[in-house]
Amino acid sequence: DRVEAVARHLLRTPAVGLSWALRVLRDAVTVAVHDARPADAVGYLRRVLDEPLTDDLRQRLLTELGSLEYASADTPAAIARLAEAQHLPAEPRNQVRTAVALGTALAGRGEIRTAMEVLRRTEGRLSAHPGLARTVQTAGALLSDEDLATRQQVYRWLCETGRQSPELVGTAGQSLLVRYAATAGLISADEAMTRVRDLLAQPTDPLAEPFLLGTAAAVAQWADELDEAERLVERGLVGQHPALLHPMQHALLNTRADIVASRGDHARLLALAADPGPGPGPTNRDAHALMALVHTGRTDEALRLADRFDLREMPENWELNRYLYARGVLRAATGDPMGALHDFLECGRRQSAREVVSPVVTPWRTAVAEIRLAFGSGPEALALATEELRLARVWNTPRTVGRALRVLGTATGGRRGLELAEEAVRTLRDAPADTDMELIPALLAQG
Repeated sequence: DRVEAVARHLLRTPAVGLSWALRVLRDAVTVAVHDARPADAVGYLRRVLDEPLTDDLRQRLLTELGSLEYASADTPAAIARLAEAQHLPAEPRNQVRTAVALGTALAGRGEIRTAMEVLRRTEGRLSAHPGLARTVQTAGALLSDEDLATRQQVYRWLCETGRQSPELVGTAGQSLLVRYAATAGLISADEAMTRVRDLLAQPTDPLAEPFLLGTAAAVAQWADELDEAERLVERGLVGQHPALLHPMQHALLNTRADIVASRGDHARLLALAADPGPGPGPTNRDAHALMALVHTGRTDEALRLADRFDLREMPENWELNRYLYARGVLRAATGDPMGALHDFLECGRRQSAREVVSPVVTPWRTAVAEIRLAFGSGPEALALATEELRLARVWNTPRTVGRALRVLGTATGGRRGLELAEEAVRTLRDAPADTDMELIPALLAQG
């Protein structure tokens, strides 16, 4: 490419101070980003910064450079660039872009308290721009998922404010409250989708829209509105700036994997997992890969994948909870019921601490109930399965209800157990979404 040929020549020269050099280098950055070569884009951007620049342009380019360094797995350099960008004068919208990128990089390195402080300081500087301040608040709420204590504090404020003055949290913030209510077992899938669709129909600032789209996509996936969820994911990804770090990029890719898992497409799940997420893992996509390998009988590969992660070194975030559930599935499939029981119970403990009690995310109660049954602990299994069905009926999708009915039928036994198993099969067979992953074990339970 001619642009990159000239740009490579400029890499070997000192600052030119002419507009054509700046234009060529920035065009080369665009080409490299488009071709998914962040390391090359970083080289060109570093050279751009040698040229004489206005403060506002330098601020924007430093934000792009920090974002691309993060994509190149150079997190310390990324944080340094983004922090430098924060200290340069910029118009309010660019202040938001930089703060969101820096907060994302810090949270990715486990520095969630520092990330929240960056966002709070930025929010304080935006008092004359309440819409932008709300977007920064929403980014903080999303990133708070990385730390239990921070999440509890943020959602306490978000819930109280959302009840009294919903306009103060904005449409994107209200979508996070719908997601929270769904995982807390407070609303049905139908109600959640009604609320989400109402929010999507309202005017939203372009900087807030990624948070709304990504959250709506996650809720739609849980509600088994898979086609709608997929459209929202694609719309969200198209709207992402390829050279700006944003937390919804990772969230949207996670939801895409969740949709593929709901459809039982194991081959595609494994392909998605081959693209590593930020940080050392385990990620949500690693959890899906583990279960896909188990479901396709490739347990040796699954064990090798699981051996890659030392969970003692991992941050206590929601992705770790999903991974614990997946590792429990692997251990149950490879003759380690006690190890599986530990993982499922630990997953449940962590999820409950985050007020994530709905079985729509990690159905750990039914998993524990099945192991308790194998050990002859019928009463404990029955209590867990009964509670799972109660929560499943709140969310009320065929997938969650059918799965809970199947395990409750097994735990109940006798004629009543057979009736529950038959109800599970009917529920799953009549589902509008593809529920084969749940229907097959229900048919086996029915006999």
